[in-house]
Amino acid sequence: GKKIPKMMAEQKEKLINGCIEHGMKKEIAEELWHQIETFAAYGFNKAHAASYGRISYETAYMKANYPLEYMTAMLTAESGDTDKISEIIREAKVLGIEILPPDINECYGGFTAIPAEEEGKKNAIRFGFYTIKNFGEAIADAIIQEREENGRFRSLEDFLKRIRHRNFNKKSLEALIMSGALDMFEDRGILLDNIEELVAYNKASQSLSNNQDSLFGEEASHIRLQRGKKLSLSEKLKMEREILGIYVSGHPLEPYRKRFELNKESIRSVREERGEGDTVILGGLIEHLKIIHTKNGEKMAFFQLRDFDGAIEVVVFPRTYKEYQHILEEDAPVALKAKVSTRDGEKSLVLQGIKLLTKE
Repeated sequence: GKKIPKMMAEQKEKLINGCIEHGMKKEIAEELWHQIETFAAYGFNKAHAASYGRISYETAYMKANYPLEYMTAMLTAESGDTDKISEIIREAKVLGIEILPPDINECYGGFTAIPAEEEGKKNAIRFGFYTIKNFGEAIADAIIQEREENGRFRSLEDFLKRIRHRNFNKKSLEALIMSGALDMFEDRGILLDNIEELVAYNKASQSLSNNQDSLFGEEASHIRLQRGKKLSLSEKLKMEREILGIYVSGHPLEPYRKRFELNKESIRSVREERGEGDTVILGGLIEHLKIIHTKNGEKMAFFQLRDFDGAIEVVVFPRTYKEYQHILEEDAPVALKAKVSTRDGEKSLVLQGIKLLTKE
């Protein structure tokens, strides 16, 4: 732009006059300015590189010496980007850090570092209240404040009596249960089967605190949960994926891990190393399956394939869809053969063949 030469000219005059006033010869002052002007053309790159170099040293030092705090900060910084969160969690596990779901008595808003209390135990990072979908920050802050002012929640009844936020309702309680935050009190499946009673108990407890009649009587001290169905691990993991954006308590592909370790290819390696037209063989879970009709009335599909490290879009054209439609189901563990397609710098896969994964 026009401003830079004008600014440089003003600085040149100031520098040369200042140097002469301090006893420097005019020729030497002009030579000095010439060196500065020449350096300005490429000097930014050096400063930029030095700054990034320093940051690299600092972050490497923090990761090496304070891995728990560093990885917690990384998760907080990338909160919302599930692919990056997955990568960071994988790295944290390599460093011996355990990843835990939210807990009503331990977590805060963001990711929470929990140092190991005893020698030989693992450091841990807990997901925080703010990471739970359909759960308001105001309710999270109210829970944290209540816990800090009046101590840990000793039971399910104690929790429901003490939380009196006006926005605490069935939807927010359901989100808490699905995330695993109330696991210490009861299985998620049983809590969900009794959610109407839990919400009613919370409202009744608030009425009691205001000296009003309660449908639970004057001593609303205990909740009698009706029988419910305990959730399987796969059901819990599916809930965590829905409400936290990621699997926390385990991974649906865990039974097939040895199969994945034998395969050199992964979604991550495809993204980083493979190019247009390359044929790849991958394993993973089918997610976000979408079936559409073409202009010719034929069916085709799109889905997201997710493995331990990331996810990638897969396109299934009509001819391939006809052959393999019986396998294409949400959450199915599969092995597939596909061709890499690159469009606008984004990689996807075109399906060629697919089969269900078996544990053998």
